[in-house]
Amino acid sequence: MAVIALAGLPGAPGVTTTALALLRTWPLEEGRRMVLAECDPDGGAILAGALRGEATADRGLRNLTLSSRTQDLVDAFWPQLLLLDDGGKHSERNRLLLPGLTSPDQDPGLGPVWSQLAALFTGIEKHGHDVLVDLGRSGAYGPSGILALRADAVLLVVRGTLRSFHAAATRIKTLRAQMDDEPGRGAGALGLVLIQEGPYGVREAEAELGVRVVATLPYRPEEAAVLSDGAPESAKFMRSKLMSAALDATTPIRQHVATRRARLVSPLQQRLLNGAAGAS
Repeated sequence: MAVIALAGLPGAPGVTTTALALLRTWPLEEGRRMVLAECDPDGGAILAGALRGEATADRGLRNLTLSSRTQDLVDAFWPQLLLLDDGGKHSERNRLLLPGLTSPDQDPGLGPVWSQLAALFTGIEKHGHDVLVDLGRSGAYGPSGILALRADAVLLVVRGTLRSFHAAATRIKTLRAQMDDEPGRGAGALGLVLIQEGPYGVREAEAELGVRVVATLPYRPEEAAVLSDGAPESAKFMRSKLMSAALDATTPIRQHVATRRARLVSPLQQRLLNGAAGAS
């Protein structure tokens, strides 16, 4: 169970596509759910992209904000989710989407809500559900940045190009400073998802940016278009190279979360845990 924030860069490196690929492939035990929350202050892309405008914008982050003024945020949250339903055998009632803003003009009214959402996502995780937070290219900074600071993992999506590395270097410096200032957190949550486009691979990305590559995804534009733009989905799509790599990526991402959580356990907590294990 984890809260995983995905952040991007100028130039659209593929944050939302990565988030959707993980949402659809994330292994879930019976009774657990995976929620993808579009929290990009610049506006969401899934309704008009992967869902091809076929779902009306009557649910989502903006409506959640309005509903929370008259009822508890937790009670208002679940009715705002859309079932990810592709109409076929891969339809899953436990994979859900909180659509994002429909316009960046709506962001100023969300100031107080971001911290409430961060607490809400943590509460959902504690009840056995996983949460993916799509922060887009700017959501990891400013008022919405609390969602990154409170996440179990913050994964910056980059491509193997000099332009992407250059943009990532500045973002990483800012994220490190923010995360190290957060009590009990730290920049150990930070990792990279490398889209394998361009001449540079894992070794170059880690050497240039000083952050571990947690997972890689192949650059497959035609397959990615199913997720980014709602292109027709073939019967073999879930076995495509992109989706197979996304499934493989879930293991190191979960390991990244587990390793970081273990490091956050205090010495006293660790002794208590060890004592409980020895007594059982």
